[in-house]
Amino acid sequence: MSLRLGVACAVIDDEGRVLLSHRDDLNVWNLPGGRLDSGEALDEAAAREVREETGVIAHVERPATLSYWVALRRLNVWYTGWPLGGQMLTRTDETRDNRYFSPDNLPKILHGPQVRAVLANPRVAPHVIAISPDELRRLKRRLGLRWVQNLLRGRPEPRYPHFDVRAVAVIWDERFRRVVTLEGRRGQVLPRVVCSGMQAPWVELTERVKQHCRVNPTFQWVGMWQDAPRNKLELVFAAAVPEKVLPTPAAWTSVLNTPLGDRDLDYVERVRPTFATDPVWTLAYDDALSDDGILIARDVGV
Repeated sequence: MSLRLGVACAVIDDEGRVLLSHRDDLNVWNLPGGRLDSGEALDEAAAREVREETGVIAHVERPATLSYWVALRRLNVWYTGWPLGGQMLTRTDETRDNRYFSPDNLPKILHGPQVRAVLANPRVAPHVIAISPDELRRLKRRLGLRWVQNLLRGRPEPRYPHFDVRAVAVIWDERFRRVVTLEGRRGQVLPRVVCSGMQAPWVELTERVKQHCRVNPTFQWVGMWQDAPRNKLELVFAAAVPEKVLPTPAAWTSVLNTPLGDRDLDYVERVRPTFATDPVWTLAYDDALSDDGILIARDVGV
């Protein structure tokens, strides 16, 4: 089993109210969201889920944070946006009700602390969601019942697609002159890890960096690159640490003097000293415009 991917979107209207859906399967209020389909861009998936669950057509502005649900081995990319049109439905195939709520008067909501944090500050650190064994059993029963009901309705739920998800580290020295690299097949590369789904991507990346580079960074999520047609995703995390002697094959690399792969170089150039407060950026690949799979076609949130 690989890492599962999903999206959620906080749609905020002109009055500062957030759109919530009352989920039919779990009987709770939550942000509109769902799984990412094969070949689908993450922001487009967020807009699709909002419309399917609520009838609202949303402009998806930018990524806000990440959450990793331990029980389901699922990573959700959270977005913020605002309503463009459509007609809000009081009930859909997936929801019992849809309404706008003031952030000061939210109902009992799934992942309530995380939702409130995103509404207060869109730049929220990624978080791990863990539940008790009893809660997990109740969750699995409800999801199992939903699976049976959809099967009987002639709408069997598809299997989760396989995604190639990697986490990449941009680790600057505190003066922002050099970055940590490892020796790759074609020269120096940024540290990265293939996400197995067993842990949150930033946790797996931190453990790899500790093992191979002997540094202990506190990572911030800063951006991502997606090749939607090929189901590839790279999540980019950044940190600044004191410069110290690194064990081989790790090295401090001057970006001006050492060639990096085009995508790694782009990541490094986008991580500025203000990365902890800068908006999360999104880069996307379009093979209609590039022969080497590197040219950036979409650039959101910069």
